[in-house]
Amino acid sequence: MKFEDIDIKTITIEKAIKVFESGGVEKIDNNSFQVKSINSERSHDVVENKCNCLGFKLYKHGDKKADRTCYHLEAVKLFKDSQGIS
Repeated sequence: MKFEDIDIKTITIEKAIKVFESGGVEKIDNNSFQVKSINSERSHDVVENKCNCLGFKLYKHGDKKADRTCYHLEAVKLFKDSQGIS
């Protein structure tokens, strides 16, 4: 399998599920969350649907900045859904 054949969005969601299911999302306040990374002890801040990780800053899947995401942000979305938070 070549790298081009890999669906980046699918990989992002799979990582988000892993983080969410392992309890890696901590709510700080209504718009702020701290999310653990998968491969390290580091955590990243997700504030108002923006993450401070490099993956979010460099994400190129969509044409618009509004399309940016990362597995930290997707894990927060899963957490919010599970808690009934909009």
